[in-house]
Amino acid sequence: MKFFKPIFLIGCFFLNSAAADQLDSRLIELFDKLYIAESKKEINTLTQDIWKIWDETNDPKIEAYYYRGLEAMRMGDFVMSIDLFTRVIEKNPNFAEGWNKRATVYYILGQFDKSMIDINKTLLLEPRHFGAMDGMGLIFIQLQQYDKAMKIYDQMLEIFPHSVDTLAKKKLMQEFISQSI
Repeated sequence: MKFFKPIFLIGCFFLNSAAADQLDSRLIELFDKLYIAESKKEINTLTQDIWKIWDETNDPKIEAYYYRGLEAMRMGDFVMSIDLFTRVIEKNPNFAEGWNKRATVYYILGQFDKSMIDINKTLLLEPRHFGAMDGMGLIFIQLQQYDKAMKIYDQMLEIFPHSVDTLAKKKLMQEFISQSI
């Protein structure tokens, strides 16, 4: 019984930090605006603002690993970027964007199973993560699972129903599905 209370408190801390990004009042407001946004310019501005918040680590050490990982990714050093994003995840497993960035690198390398694992973790932490959803849709396209990709794009349209890009991807999936029948 002596061990239960500290473990419970530690668990509460981690649950709260996992939910913190999702409950950030700035995100709630941005997603509300994104839902009703109709112009491509407004949608782009809102999604960029959301990405900026998702990129916040609130820890200088994690931030250093994270931005070095981004730079390694830009330079094509994918082994290094996986290592750095893994360090980010180890330091803060509740930082959804660490998982998402590593998923992106795995996707680039064609390691779709690993990418999908990290995408699922990203979506567990931030269910509205349209970047992770889009990555999942791209994997389904690569695997020629167009019906699954279309379902993902439907989920994205629930977040921002007027996204021209997502509507175009959904239409393309409908064409692929009709051609494969």
